[in-house]
Amino acid sequence: MVLVCGLGVLAGAGVAAQPAAAAGDRDYARGVELQQHGDLKGARDAYLAALKIAPQRVDAMSNLGLVYGRLGDYDRAIRTFEKALTLAPKQPVVEFNLALTYLQARQFENARREFAAIVALQPDNTSAHHLLGLTLLELRKLPEGIAELEIAEKAAPGDIDLACTLASAYIQTKQLVQAKVLVEGVLSGSDTAPAHFIAGSYYMAIHDYRQSLDHLKRAKDLNPNLPDLETTLADAYALTGSQDLATVMFEKALHANPLDYTANAFLGWLYLDAHEASHARTYLERARQIKPDDPDLLFQLARLARMEDKHAEAAQLLERVVAAKPNDTAAHVLLAQTYIRLKRKADAARERAIVNRLNAEEQNRQQGGNQ
Repeated sequence: MVLVCGLGVLAGAGVAAQPAAAAGDRDYARGVELQQHGDLKGARDAYLAALKIAPQRVDAMSNLGLVYGRLGDYDRAIRTFEKALTLAPKQPVVEFNLALTYLQARQFENARREFAAIVALQPDNTSAHHLLGLTLLELRKLPEGIAELEIAEKAAPGDIDLACTLASAYIQTKQLVQAKVLVEGVLSGSDTAPAHFIAGSYYMAIHDYRQSLDHLKRAKDLNPNLPDLETTLADAYALTGSQDLATVMFEKALHANPLDYTANAFLGWLYLDAHEASHARTYLERARQIKPDDPDLLFQLARLARMEDKHAEAAQLLERVVAAKPNDTAAHVLLAQTYIRLKRKADAARERAIVNRLNAEEQNRQQGGNQ
């Protein structure tokens, strides 16, 4: 999952008061004051009062849309912005706020259309590029989303929220060199929960689990409710030897969301390492229902099948793993061992040859890196 940082603070902007719209000025001014002081319900009522006197006041209508959005009433917010644009088309601020509300309401295709139109007319609008990138990521259009985020990041290289989101996208797409630049650059100076979470995720991806754990623990200190933090932190505990603590955290995560893939997969792995096959199968099969083709999960299921003396099933699973990850040395090793159990000597020999080649390539890489 790509971490979406900073969406909540991109709250949109109001439209300046219309000089000619004297009717309802008192209610409008009261709405602005209440909105600025955080009294959203009071501001809503004031803007509605202004619109009752002057139904075509676009400034009151636009600010009312913002208030509805802040209150989480996205349907009313969208209808209000759309009505404002019907009365006064080509209002850039209203168009932006409508697009933002579509994004907040998870109407991603509508948001994509609106933000794309904005950046086409305003190619220097960094916020629009940022939010178009977020929208494309949500639509699983990762390369396109990253391209938009890179445009925004180039224009605003010190923006922490933007750097978090772009680094998260890089990590998800295994572009770890690019992620490293952001993690060790702009994010290294930010003591915020999202920045530490992204750093922890990056170090997890490069298998530096101790450093990952330090960042994730700091992220939890700053904001324990950050999405996906609990399961990522549990991963780090599991990978640094604290399996008991990781088990408790994963079980807590599953209590909140039984369809949490990471929690199911890791609990299956932990029970597998503890040689508790029945518990392991329960969690691994749940994870398989969520992501049936994940090669890492298939590898664990193959280990389980071998534990249960189901070697033909293990071979089939491992064959799928090496097809998806041809350079996975551990999978080739286990597949060679499984072929031996099945008395498939030629296949076992082929897998051993692959293992020898991969080991030699890794040794050459390490020697090259030390020179």
